[in-house]
Amino acid sequence: MKLTIAIPTYNRNEILKNNLLLLLPQLTNDCRLIIIDNCSDIPVEEALKDMIGKYKAANIQIIRNRYNIGLTGNILRCFELCDDPWLWVLGDDDHVTEGAIQQILSDIRRYENFHFINYAWDELSFLRKENIVTNGIDNFIDSFETLGIVLFISAGIYNTKKITEYLSFGNFFQTTYAPHLAMLFLSIGEHGSCLLSNKKIVVNKGFDTPEELRWDQIFIYQITILLRLPLGPSAIYKLKKKIEQLTQVWTIYHLIFTLVQIGCVEKSTKRTSTLYDEFVRGFFYLDKRLISRFITVFGYFIINHPKIFKPLLGYLYRLKRGKDFQPIRNLRI
Repeated sequence: MKLTIAIPTYNRNEILKNNLLLLLPQLTNDCRLIIIDNCSDIPVEEALKDMIGKYKAANIQIIRNRYNIGLTGNILRCFELCDDPWLWVLGDDDHVTEGAIQQILSDIRRYENFHFINYAWDELSFLRKENIVTNGIDNFIDSFETLGIVLFISAGIYNTKKITEYLSFGNFFQTTYAPHLAMLFLSIGEHGSCLLSNKKIVVNKGFDTPEELRWDQIFIYQITILLRLPLGPSAIYKLKKKIEQLTQVWTIYHLIFTLVQIGCVEKSTKRTSTLYDEFVRGFFYLDKRLISRFITVFGYFIINHPKIFKPLLGYLYRLKRGKDFQPIRNLRI
């Protein structure tokens, strides 16, 4: 075996089935499939029994955790259970492209000593005109377009011989929502090589997943903890600039609007104001733009007076977007 395809999943059996319809016909003797059920309410093995039964010749294993060990804990289980040289951690709601496995097998034969292969994906800003080979952690961070493209776990293939020796760091950095990046960055070091491929192996379907089944967005704001990795000063500076870019994508405006909505439902704003302060001090402090600084400070006042500002914010949102504001429903606090 050359490749393990590991799918961590929880309570998404129907979504997983749609993904497997595209993946299962592509399985070959050079790869195995492991589905890690994070103690779903309806066991995955029970839900997929008929579908898996049609592929008896394929190497497919379903492992069920005794307890729900959390999203990032289940991702790390994929690394722990992989016995093959390469690992593809595939999101249960992301659709594989036609010929994806053959593309991967071809690449890992050609780049067998690389640490990581990252593929382009369907967003226009993440399409690449050509392959890019990087050497060392500084060059790697400089070369990828945004942190989001390597954070998106379904678009990456990992050389487990080089990565898993840093599994303890992955466990330590679970709360960043990016334990895979903690392991990867440390493994690359000064001379490790990676490929940023212009090929696509997956289509991001995460935004089609019902919000109640998505990952908890609250964790993503802890990604700045990656800046505590034992990397060199240059690499940390470059990584900080990449995270800073995210503050302009995951904007504070949507967070303020959401917390105002929550504050109107609850009798007290203590919880929402505390959460807002955590987000500001843990993530949004990186946004140095003057307007963002002003909004951040004024946001404390807005959060503490939700009934006053909810109608005004709703009006401004409709005026600009032409539709009613929808709060972040997967911000579970």
